[in-house]
Amino acid sequence: MGMKTSRRRTRTIAPRSTHSRPLTWQSPLAAVAYQVEIPLPSTLKKDPSLEGRSVALVDVEGNHLKLRFLRSCLFEDKDSTLTAPEQAALAKGGVKPVSDEHLKVVDAQVASAYQQLCTSSLSVEAVARRLGVNASRIRQRLANRSLYGLKEGNTWLLPAFQFYAKTVVPGLEVVARKLPADISALAVARWFSTPNPDLTTRDDDERPLTPLEWLLGGNPPEAAAELAAAL
Repeated sequence: MGMKTSRRRTRTIAPRSTHSRPLTWQSPLAAVAYQVEIPLPSTLKKDPSLEGRSVALVDVEGNHLKLRFLRSCLFEDKDSTLTAPEQAALAKGGVKPVSDEHLKVVDAQVASAYQQLCTSSLSVEAVARRLGVNASRIRQRLANRSLYGLKEGNTWLLPAFQFYAKTVVPGLEVVARKLPADISALAVARWFSTPNPDLTTRDDDERPLTPLEWLLGGNPPEAAAELAAAL
């Protein structure tokens, strides 16, 4: 994606459609390609944390499967359980209850997406080399939130989407500082890559741009920052 700086862009707000559109929902079970049953290794049979609703990521390594069992946040969040009146109201509106099997697949999909985000992210040292600065400068920018990072244990990881060639995406620091502190890294990554109807330009035939496209196009970062603050 090339940098566009030669033409001045004018921001316009795309009108939101008032026409009702049918909502479609695809079961996460449709994403299951294979289901294989294998005996649980004897060393794991006495682990109470693996009983009932455990979720695991599976890596194929040659002729072996590597299983990584996850702590299921969806099942353990008691505050997310609906009350009986809430369940009745949803059922009256035609909303079907979500099965445990659906939750398992969703949990695994979220964990897999997070793992992919971490794998594709850059270390502090790698970003420092790319930008030609000291690692201490990158840590300083993480502290003042002019770069976006996530922590795995004691290690900082910086998602790669915020870098363009050997520089930071223009205006990224303005947007990053407005991101809510409690929003998940996956939600941030998806927001930056999702077209937003409030980010359009006449030069792009008023096609909704992603926040990342908006910034790379040389548009005012304040417009994207305002949307980021509302997440």
